[in-house]
Amino acid sequence: MTTSTASVAVSSPPVVRFPLGALLLLSLGVFVTVTAESLPAGLMPEMAAEFGVDPLRIGLLVSVWALVVIGTSLPLTRATRRLDRRVVVAASLTVFALANVATAFAPSYEFAFATRVVAAIAHGVFWAIVIVYASSLLTGSQLGRGLALVTGGGTAATVLGLPAATALAQVTSWRVSFAVMGIGMLLLAVVVLRRLPRSIVAPVPAGTREPLRHDRSIPALVAFGLSGLLIGLAQFLSFVYIRPYLADAAGVADAWASVLLFVFGAAGMAGVAVAGALADRFPRSALTATLVLFALAFAALALFPGQLAVVVAALALWGAATGAVFPLIQTALMRAASDRLRDLASAAIIVLFNVGIAAGSWAGGQLSSAFGPTANPAVSGAAVLLAAVLAAVGAALASRRG
Repeated sequence: MTTSTASVAVSSPPVVRFPLGALLLLSLGVFVTVTAESLPAGLMPEMAAEFGVDPLRIGLLVSVWALVVIGTSLPLTRATRRLDRRVVVAASLTVFALANVATAFAPSYEFAFATRVVAAIAHGVFWAIVIVYASSLLTGSQLGRGLALVTGGGTAATVLGLPAATALAQVTSWRVSFAVMGIGMLLLAVVVLRRLPRSIVAPVPAGTREPLRHDRSIPALVAFGLSGLLIGLAQFLSFVYIRPYLADAAGVADAWASVLLFVFGAAGMAGVAVAGALADRFPRSALTATLVLFALAFAALALFPGQLAVVVAALALWGAATGAVFPLIQTALMRAASDRLRDLASAAIIVLFNVGIAAGSWAGGQLSSAFGPTANPAVSGAAVLLAAVLAAVGAALASRRG
């Protein structure tokens, strides 16, 4: 009797190319929108002088931004969730662009205020949809790197975009800066519409759709959402008042404060660069570990303000954690959320983060005036440590669901 052995060919799974070009376009969109969001802060003296108002009223143009995003992101995301995400991104960039051009030609402060409200509405929609759109272009193993690349545009806006726009305004006019940003966004909207692929969510038939309360991803999303709120609170409670801390607590001269802030920004870029690899290699623990480092940086600033070497190292660690934490929490959200909740989860984290920004910016001033500048990083450290606990809970819940 003879036996024959047949060889079985095992085919390896197809390699999916990393959509670098599409992600760079989305990252550029994040870059220009975050730069435009911060412009009034960089152009405050020039805008206040031309409109004849107190600089604090120009600062209100930044504060109202967060409030508008909080109020409009979720309902507008729900209203547009069945549309092609490419079209929603391009449309929000177009509205954003026109609002910025209108700001450039604003005849009065009130007109500029109205244009900023319109731009903030477009920004809320853009931020809520851009992460979900990017996620739809990526495989599971690419998610961390891809979202780090997209959200890295926001860090680049802080380090490069706002200083460049401010320098342009000083050479020309603040109106030129707004106009250039608007024209750039309009061109980008055209490229997005022509170059990026369609992405449409197929509706689930009503008869086969389970009630939302049965969605098992909700507990993990709640934990991550609360963590995001605390991150925004801690970050802005301390960062808005970093100059008083450096001057009064650390004894750093004004001439060196800008150097230390550059160190902070450069470290943030480094944090973005490693966040993607961390999210893909350590999907359960990367966010929690980063938040623990975040808390250690705040603790060092609170406990050792008189030791310059410690302050510089803590600022660098804080900057790196700031750069890494947003792509990490967005990646965790996209992995944890069910398909039906991805859009709303992305919008909700933006809302919660902005709630944290508004609360932290206000509370930081009260805390610093009552207890001194070292109180801010102390409270920020405690808030971030609680955020780390919530992130660990969210990761455990998401893993159990998976």
